Amino acid sequence: MKNLKSCQWLHENRQNVIILDSGIIKPGESGAYKPDAIIPGSLRFDISHTFSEHNTSVPNMMCSREVFQAEVRQLGINNADIVVVYDDKGLFSAARAWWMFKSMGFEQVFVLDGGLKHWQACGYPTVAEYSLAANIGDFTAEPKNGFFIDREEVKEKIACQQTLLIDARGAQRFAGEGTEPRSGMRQGHIPNSVNLPYSKLLTEQGLLKPMPELTVLFSQLGIQPHAKSLQFSCGSGITACILALAATECGYSDLHVYDGSWSEWGKLKDLPIETG
Repeated sequence: MKNLKSCQWLHENRQNVIILDSGIIKPGESGAYKPDAIIPGSLRFDISHTFSEHNTSVPNMMCSREVFQAEVRQLGINNADIVVVYDDKGLFSAARAWWMFKSMGFEQVFVLDGGLKHWQACGYPTVAEYSLAANIGDFTAEPKNGFFIDREEVKEKIACQQTLLIDARGAQRFAGEGTEPRSGMRQGHIPNSVNLPYSKLLTEQGLLKPMPELTVLFSQLGIQPHAKSLQFSCGSGITACILALAATECGYSDLHVYDGSWSEWGKLKDLPIETG
């Protein structure tokens, strides 16, 4: 796969890459993020705090170009480096970190397939502490348009036949039958969107399914590569990026993540919703 690296590959090449733990706590969980173990040499990439916009009530919103560039430099990352991102749940938030780097024009970024869980299952070593950057990096952010979109763009394209919004939440939440993990949220989904729970893209081991299986999942939604512009949403813009990762692997290219996702849409009473 083009955008993933295996645990074996990382084990053999970890001296030559920058490794970032981009794990987060799930909504509804309390306390700070604390993984069971850390892959040797890893630096901490804190999506929910360091790399999120603070002047908003919506969680996990993408930070500014200036903040992203400054904080990535603090991690010692240079323009010429290779970066591998992972999380502690298999594949949950690592795709978000990958999408963030891509949105800032950084191409040499990859997701560790299966994350920490698969790394441990393979019997590779772990440590108890993060590494620290030895130097300030020279990373330069060059933002790309359209990687992240806002509610106005989503609202504008609801009735557009050439655009399809795919929701990564579980089927019950999409239907408006499940409880939202965040308070103050309405139940349901954005009109004309379709549901593809991110869990369907993963194996029991937390690996991304093989490309032929992913292709079937997308084709079952009635879309072929390059036929439509695809928008992705979820609870707060995290697992939507798993859909973006899988779609990229399958050859789709006109891809956009709704950054506010249901945390924003479900809270604003003037925005339309559907159930069922």
